[in-house]
Amino acid sequence: MTDINLRSLLETLGPKARDDLRRALIRDQADRDAISSRLTRYRDQNGNDWADIIDMLTM
Repeated sequence: MTDINLRSLLETLGPKARDDLRRALIRDQADRDAISSRLTRYRDQNGNDWADIIDMLTM
C-alpha cells in the first residue's frame, strides 16, 4: 500500500472509525499485535488490510 493509497483510505473513514484507529495506534506494541492478530483471525481481506495499516502506521 502506498502513502497515497493509505491517505485516500484514511480520508474515507468516519469519525467513529478514525477514533477507533487512533485508539488502536496509541496502545503499546503488545496490544497492537493482539489487535492485528484478531483482525487476521478470520482470513478476511478487509481484516488483513487493516492489520497491515496498523503495522505500517506504527513503524
